[in-house]
Amino acid sequence: MDWLQFISSIVQSIVSLAWPAAFVTAVWLFREKLTSLLPLLRFKYKDLDVSFRLDQAEKEASQLKLLPPNEESRPTPEEADKFQELVTISPASAIIERYRELEDALKGFASTVGLPAEDMRQTMLGLTRQLRRHELIDQATSALLDDLRSVRNAAAHGQRDEITARDAIRFGELAGRLIAQINLATDAAAIKVTHNLPTH
Repeated sequence: MDWLQFISSIVQSIVSLAWPAAFVTAVWLFREKLTSLLPLLRFKYKDLDVSFRLDQAEKEASQLKLLPPNEESRPTPEEADKFQELVTISPASAIIERYRELEDALKGFASTVGLPAEDMRQTMLGLTRQLRRHELIDQATSALLDDLRSVRNAAAHGQRDEITARDAIRFGELAGRLIAQINLATDAAAIKVTHNLPTH
């Protein structure tokens, strides 16, 4: 090996080490940003990670300071047993059923506050947007509804087998507390309507 070949092999070695060194340096420099992005890596390609969405929903629910269920809003033992039985048989079906109850509660609220009939016929996403646009719900409630809708969509379309009983129970607790809150808001709006007071 002459000196030109020797220098060439050294240059090639340096070049081959440059990319790994640059990668390690970049990771070290951006370690704080990467740490904050790591939870997003739990998403599956073209799939919704139900657990991640439920984590987000729980964070949003904590910002809302949802009231604990009172005696009137608590499910009856029969209702609780029915939900638990459905969780055991099919967690995805339990989520879909609880979401239907949430949808009914939200539509009842929208009707009570006088949302136009054309808005009432929209999907839950459209209804949520209209309520937000009219400032009848706040940003945190809208975000929570979006997360619960995404979990329900995952349960209804394509991820039924991946949803666990624990996912369904978490969803049921969040949706149940939100239903209770919406029902309280509906009752308050109904009183205002009865006494000709503004509902906003």
